[in-house]
Amino acid sequence: MTGVEEGGFRQEIAGFFDRYVDAFICEDADAIADLWEPVGLFPSPTGNFAMERPAFRDHVVGLLAFYRRQGVVRPVVALMDATALFPDVAQARVAYRMEGADGAVVAQWEHVYILRRSDGWGVSLTIADGEMAAWVAAGAQF
Repeated sequence: MTGVEEGGFRQEIAGFFDRYVDAFICEDADAIADLWEPVGLFPSPTGNFAMERPAFRDHVVGLLAFYRRQGVVRPVVALMDATALFPDVAQARVAYRMEGADGAVVAQWEHVYILRRSDGWGVSLTIADGEMAAWVAAGAQF
């Protein structure tokens, strides 16, 4: 990739995550689910699983409720790294910071995503080990 292509690629991925966190801020489960491929894969320390979009949307509703119970009022995301793996396939590593009403950090972690571009970028796979560890460390009740 040339520097111009690389910069455009990074801007595309950053734009994707801007839309993603905006949907979380608005608590729009449909918009969040629409930013995922029809079937999302979730490797985790306790086993791997997949969800089709309707089940994932329901999962997001529960996730949003969980965040509210933990006192999260504002998620903040920063793109740390974006790598083109193949044409229309990318890996992104982001840092999340969940803030409470007073702006204090409720929890923070790094997250890895594999994105695929069809009509636009969408999440195909996520590795949420960092998030799970952060909530356990914060004493969250699941």
